[in-house]
Amino acid sequence: MVTQKPSFGMLEGYRVVMTGLSVAAPFAAELYAEHGADVIWVENPRAVDTSRVARRSGAWQQDRRNMRSLALDYVKGPGREVFLRLIETTDVLIEASVGGRFARIGLPDAVLWEHNPRLVVAHISGFGQTGEDAWVRRASYDPIAQAFGCAMRMNGMPGQPSTPAMPFPADYTAAFFAFGMSNAALLSRQRTGRGESLDIAQFEAMLRIQANYPTDYLRYGLDYVKEGDRSRICAVYGTYRCGDGQEIYVLALGAGVLARLLPVLGLETGSELFPEGAGYVAVQTRAADVLERAFAGYIGSRTAAEVEDELAAAGVPVSRLLDYAAAREHPHYRARGVFTEWTASDGVTTVPGVKVVPEVTHRPGRIWRGAPAVGQDNDELLAELGIPDATRDALYAAGGLSRLPYSETTA
Repeated sequence: MVTQKPSFGMLEGYRVVMTGLSVAAPFAAELYAEHGADVIWVENPRAVDTSRVARRSGAWQQDRRNMRSLALDYVKGPGREVFLRLIETTDVLIEASVGGRFARIGLPDAVLWEHNPRLVVAHISGFGQTGEDAWVRRASYDPIAQAFGCAMRMNGMPGQPSTPAMPFPADYTAAFFAFGMSNAALLSRQRTGRGESLDIAQFEAMLRIQANYPTDYLRYGLDYVKEGDRSRICAVYGTYRCGDGQEIYVLALGAGVLARLLPVLGLETGSELFPEGAGYVAVQTRAADVLERAFAGYIGSRTAAEVEDELAAAGVPVSRLLDYAAAREHPHYRARGVFTEWTASDGVTTVPGVKVVPEVTHRPGRIWRGAPAVGQDNDELLAELGIPDATRDALYAAGGLSRLPYSETTA
C-alpha cells in the first residue's frame, strides 16, 4: 500500500532519516515529522526497538507518529548500498549511538558526503564523537548524562541521595539541540551548498542548560547547594501543601510580585521588614520568618485550588501540581486541545496523547499517521529508491530486511 503523505507544515519537502533507539534521536526526528518532513525510521531488522516491546508503553506511539519504517540492516551486505542510496535522497540524518560508531562501521561523515555533499548529519551520543577515547566509547542513557554532566547532584532533598530528574531531560535536551541546530545547518546550506556535521554530547547538553551555576563556580568558587523543594535564597519560593493536602508551587520573586502578595497575607508593603522595591525576601532573616508564618496560615485554611485562584488573580506566579487526571479535565488544557487522539497504523486502534507543539499560525503541524509497524514501508521505500525486486527479496531471505504486523507491544 502506497503511503499518501499530505502536504503540510513548515518543513514540507525535506527528507529526514533517523537511526536511533529510546528517546533522543526519535524525538528530534519526530519534531520534523510533525511539521511536514518525510521522516524515515531505519530500524534494526533483527532487534525490535525497546520502546516498542515495553508493555503498556506509549513511547513509540507518541514519538514515532507520522514516520515511515524501513527495517534494514545497513551495517553490512547489500543493505548498506540501499542505505547509501537512501542517503543520496536525504536532507538530514539523525543518529544516536556510542560515540564514533558510524565511523567504525565504515560510514564516517566523509563517506556519507561522498554520496550526498549537502547532507546534514546530527550525531547524538552520551559523551561526544571526540575526546578521551575511553569516554567516547562509553555507553550512556539519560541518567548517565545527568550524572556526568553535573546535574543529578542538584536533584533530591538535602542530605538525601541524589536522584535523576524526570522524565528524561538529557534525552529531550539533546533532541532539541539536534532539531534546532540541524535546521540551522539547513539554512547555512542554502548559502554554501554544503552539508554539516553536528556532535551532540548529552552530558554537554545538560551542562549547557545549568544557567549561571557553572560560571558561578568557575569564576567565584561558588558551588551549587541542593535545594530540595524550597529555595535556599528566597522565602515563599517552592512547594507548599495546602489545607486540603494538595500541593502548590509559588514564587514570591520580583518587586511587583512581592508587593502584590503581601496585602493578600495581611502584611504591609513599604514597611521596615518589607521595604518598597524589594525584589525578594532573603531566607534566614526576620522578614522571611514573618512571611513564611503568614503564608503558612494563609494556605492552611484554604484548598490548593482556592490558593491558586486567589494568588493568580493577584498576579503571583503559582500553580497546583497537576497530575494527568486533573490536566485532562482542566479548562485551559481543554481550551487549547492539549490532549488529542489519532489512529494507529493498523487503521483501527485509537491512541490518545499530546498534540503537536507548538501552535503554528500559517503552516501548522499535524498528525496524519500513527507510528508505523516494524518495516511497514519497506517495499514502498525500496521502490522509491529504484531497488530491484530481486535485491529486495534477497534482503528479506537473508534477514537484512524484516516486517512485522501491528502489535501493541512489538509493532
